[in-house]
Amino acid sequence: MRSLRDLQQQFADAVFAADGGFPAFATTGRASPEERIGIYRRAVFANYGNALAATYPVVQKLVGAPFFRAAVDGFVRANPSCSSDLNVYGEAFGDFLAAYAPAADLPYLPDVARLEWAIDEANRAEDPASTPDLVLAALAIVPADRLPAIRLRLAASCRFVVSDYPILRIWEVNQSHHDGDDRVQLDESADRLLVRRGARGVVLERPISGEFEWLTALAAGATLADAIEAAQGSHASFDLGDAMRTHIGSGTLAAIARDGRQE
Repeated sequence: MRSLRDLQQQFADAVFAADGGFPAFATTGRASPEERIGIYRRAVFANYGNALAATYPVVQKLVGAPFFRAAVDGFVRANPSCSSDLNVYGEAFGDFLAAYAPAADLPYLPDVARLEWAIDEANRAEDPASTPDLVLAALAIVPADRLPAIRLRLAASCRFVVSDYPILRIWEVNQSHHDGDDRVQLDESADRLLVRRGARGVVLERPISGEFEWLTALAAGATLADAIEAAQGSHASFDLGDAMRTHIGSGTLAAIARDGRQE
């Protein structure tokens, strides 16, 4: 006798089966097994589709609804959710699109998806528990000889996205409020973006003059001295004072981590 777990697994396998198969226990009843499993299959994939359409509206706009639905179906079959909360589902969609043959002629599409996921994560991140004044006050009491060894913690909403394509421009011209020239030259620039949540919602920025290297090093746990070295190795003109003022003021830098504690 099969266990309940086995029956549930058979049912899940049937719902996600690409060939429209069905388990043996679905053969009883008035409706055909294909019709009975089809009801659940359509509902499940519709829910997935709605969730991913909410997370990836620009991707859907770029490729059109039929293409998007087909891609989502393929993604869901390969990456079923491990959580009951579909609001946190879809992180690997960009990677899926990078290997999705029908999207091969749209090389920027995976990075647009990665940008939209970063925006979604920034929206869902916990609210910062710090303020610029608190960060400045914590810095003020650090002895000068210990400053190089401190670690600065970024706000929980901060995400970084790197692309060979102008994905910020692509994202901007596909917003509902965009008014003006919507042309994009794919070879006009590459993007290295900071995505974070500000007081008025999610902010997308292009950090300048070594700031990207500095921030990503800090995000990876580097000391202030090592992060400065990373920034200056990329851009000799990197100005630590300007970077500190900018990113403490914006809330990007949320705290000091010292001796294993957040301050």
